[in-house]
Amino acid sequence: MRRQIAIILFALFCLFPFQVHAATLKGIVTGTDVSVRPSPSTNEKKIGTVNKGKDELVVLSATVLKDESTSSNKCADGWYKVEYNGGTGYVCAAYLTVVEEKPPVVDNTEAKTACQNELKKLGFPSSYWDKLCTLKTSHPNWNFVPKITGSDGKTVDFVTAVISESSCGSSSITTSAQASFKGDSCNKKWDSGMTTASTTAVRYYLDPRNFLDEKNIFMFEDQNINKSIKDTDYKNATNKLFNNNFLVQQIPDFTEYIRVSANSLGVSQMAVASRIKQELGNAKLTSGKYKGKLFSVVSGDYTTRYNWYYTVNGNKVSIDHYYNFFNIAATDGSNVTQKALIYAYNHKWGGTGNKAKDRQTAMTGGVSFLKNSYIAVGQNTAYFQKFNIFPNNISSRFVHQYMTNVQAPVGEASILYNAYKAAGLLTQPFTFIIPVYDNLDTVVTIPSEGDPQESVGVSSAVVSSGYNYSKGYISKIPLGTTAEELKHALESKGVTVSIVDTSSKSATGTLGTGYKVSIVGDTAEVLEVVMYGDVSGDGKINAVDLLKVQKDILNVSKLSGAQKLAADINKDGKVNAVDLLKVQKDILNVTKIEQ
Repeated sequence: MRRQIAIILFALFCLFPFQVHAATLKGIVTGTDVSVRPSPSTNEKKIGTVNKGKDELVVLSATVLKDESTSSNKCADGWYKVEYNGGTGYVCAAYLTVVEEKPPVVDNTEAKTACQNELKKLGFPSSYWDKLCTLKTSHPNWNFVPKITGSDGKTVDFVTAVISESSCGSSSITTSAQASFKGDSCNKKWDSGMTTASTTAVRYYLDPRNFLDEKNIFMFEDQNINKSIKDTDYKNATNKLFNNNFLVQQIPDFTEYIRVSANSLGVSQMAVASRIKQELGNAKLTSGKYKGKLFSVVSGDYTTRYNWYYTVNGNKVSIDHYYNFFNIAATDGSNVTQKALIYAYNHKWGGTGNKAKDRQTAMTGGVSFLKNSYIAVGQNTAYFQKFNIFPNNISSRFVHQYMTNVQAPVGEASILYNAYKAAGLLTQPFTFIIPVYDNLDTVVTIPSEGDPQESVGVSSAVVSSGYNYSKGYISKIPLGTTAEELKHALESKGVTVSIVDTSSKSATGTLGTGYKVSIVGDTAEVLEVVMYGDVSGDGKINAVDLLKVQKDILNVSKLSGAQKLAADINKDGKVNAVDLLKVQKDILNVTKIEQ
């Protein structure tokens, strides 16, 4: 019997000949000025440096080499051998994350509506279409602009972006966030109430598709002045934004300072106002002797209040009458208010004692900083000021962030939306600049503990019915299951279900990969069926599936979406010879594929 199986397997390999080549490994740099050395030793002088965001390396071997240093300054994590300047070099593994290089997934989804066709022409992937078209229907004056390449003309791989933004010190999150959003692998010291964001959190907040709704879309609003909005309407919206809070009560002309500075520099008044609101809140101290008072960065009496002087050339100087409405230089750690006011002093943001003049000077200084350091260099949305994906200067990619908090763009979007809505301006033309990544569909992770953006009702119905749920997909469905059986199982959990086949016709009979299951519970979601081994979508595992897997391995005809997942039999994120062999064994009834 074994001889017979061997002969059949040999015949199948002859029928579908293929070669498996070693995967190209990419090294993603996670530090700045990381040394490249001629051997795996810190004893050697460096032959160059590489930087996060700017440099990607070809890794010649996945094997981590032992440190050969004789000094105490060793690379304890070992070294990777890489290609460098036409030769080879070695980089400490602590500053290099190695992943398999993958070509961009080609999206061949056919546009079915005029809106989808327009978005496709612009360059938006199909996974953006439904949400953007829904917004376009409600707001025909809104304009969506895809940001696809940087100034170097290159696209950005989503995996690379996630790893880079997850490096130590790059991203933080509130300590009240769910457990899976908080990381513990970084010893960075954050402000009180903040901690390191986990890779799961970075993936979630980095993925633009999680925020393409009426409110969160404003994290992508262009922060240059919107000339379609009247100056008086802008002023009204900024007043609505602050809603006569404590800050405005203490500085009644505050929104006028914003208007003057923003207009003089061509920046959206709302971008300025939302940033200040995000940074300062209501501008109250929440604890200590001066609880309930203005933050010292806006009160102008820090030295008087705390009896603290700034030392300049050996002389003590007062930092009263200086203002920093944006908390610029108030970096994470301790004494953040002092840092912000020292910055204001050094940049002459005040100091005359004339409150109105000093405050206007400080406002213009802050807006100028926002304009010149961020908006004018490619970081012209709240999203890009957190995630610096497409800067004009590629060397600043993944660094030069205005903030580290991954939730900050969501906060600013909420502030903007509520103010625009209160001012009756949502019908105005807005431009939203939305990033597009390579290989986005294959790596998106939905937080397991639930997030307000996740349809908990849908996932709960799927999981409690005995199936597996992941964003956009339903799996662990036994071969031979009919549409009626799946529908009945899900609806027994209290949701409404409809199923269509790959031709978008109402499904009857046996399910196959690519069938779409529409589930309406607390929210609505459409999931594609994934049946491992059934790559063709006919509900069976046969030679057709074997051929499709083989062609994907050979790069003859690449799989995507549900088909790609169905071909990854061992669920390791790759389609290779191991998966091909598993399909062969299933066909021969040697070992059946587990769903």
